[in-house]
Amino acid sequence: MYKPKVLVLTSSYPKFPGDVNGNFVFELAIRLKNDFEIFVIAPAYKDSLPFEISDGIRIYRHRQFLIKNVELAYGIGIYENLKGNKLKYFILPFYFFFQLLLIRKLIKKEKINIVHAHWLIPNAFIAVICRKIFKVDFKIISTIHGSDFLGFNNRIGNFFKKIALNNIDLLTVVSNALKDKVSEFGYKSDIYVYSMGLDTNLFSPAKRDNSLKDKLGIKGPFLLFVGIIVEQKGIRYLIKSMPKVIEVFPDAKLVIVGEGNLKNEMIEFADKLNVSNNLHFTGILPHDELPQYFATADLFILPSFSEGWPVVVMEALSSGTPTIVTNIPVFEKHEQKKRLFTIVPVGNSEFIAKEIIKMLTKKKILLSPQNDLRTYAKENLDWVIISNKYKNIIRICIEKK
Repeated sequence: MYKPKVLVLTSSYPKFPGDVNGNFVFELAIRLKNDFEIFVIAPAYKDSLPFEISDGIRIYRHRQFLIKNVELAYGIGIYENLKGNKLKYFILPFYFFFQLLLIRKLIKKEKINIVHAHWLIPNAFIAVICRKIFKVDFKIISTIHGSDFLGFNNRIGNFFKKIALNNIDLLTVVSNALKDKVSEFGYKSDIYVYSMGLDTNLFSPAKRDNSLKDKLGIKGPFLLFVGIIVEQKGIRYLIKSMPKVIEVFPDAKLVIVGEGNLKNEMIEFADKLNVSNNLHFTGILPHDELPQYFATADLFILPSFSEGWPVVVMEALSSGTPTIVTNIPVFEKHEQKKRLFTIVPVGNSEFIAKEIIKMLTKKKILLSPQNDLRTYAKENLDWVIISNKYKNIIRICIEKK
């Protein structure tokens, strides 16, 4: 039976089973492969193979620079890497070039029908350039995740965004807040709001494991942050809130899961605030270890300055874990924000501390929303629901004239 051929173009994809890098791209690809023939183009990394077959998906890796092991993608992501080190902009043209050549090669070799480009910049932009320069025939779906559109707000970045948006065939975004931003930017065509998904059986209250608290040395409330440790995630203000939390809950411990260029500075910052004993940095954890952290935590806090629609919030909701977020558009504009989140002002440690104390004090607040949060996740965010939406959008794009 003939299956349409879909090339997934991504700047992040798991390096090994359980790797968190681009895990949601992998999960979606796996769920599409029964209906479509799936190929993946992703950046190479140290010791990666140029081609491999994993889980029935053919994965091709392009070099990122002339020197083999120099990386722009992975870790904290392209946008944060560029923001943190302006010299890395020198890598960008080479990244574009190697990606462009591999797209052209695969399109011609496999006669690809659809390119699904995760992230508008660089991937949808390069797919558009490939189609224009080499006059090859394929359709382009782009999915905007957040930093690829909310970032790169300069003349060159906006120029790239316009070229991409003016030449793709269909666009999906992961939240209504992003849809509004893209519309304000001047995009006139239909915008489909499809979040990424998650396995609600994996992220479940049933994964609660009190032995994890013993392992982490937690004798009191368990506070959780999961994400890259960069300024944009607001981690500084979460740590700054801890002295006031500890005044009321001396045994409270904040567990920080992730890595980032701010990690060492935040360890020193915690030491200056005399809260080091109430913090635990785990580093990056395998994806299959995260469910027990979310399910066991008393509160999940994500004090970001900017987000598209974060997968970690979805994982917290599915685990039934009460969640504190900031008043950025993705949460403020969410149609069920009162049901799902506690919202605090962005960049305000006083309010973060106040809400943590309030929610820990009122124990019933921690228990009552669990089923409600999980119901929302199962009805709206499960991969079965999300993958069916993407199957439909791919078919619409194939039939589009």
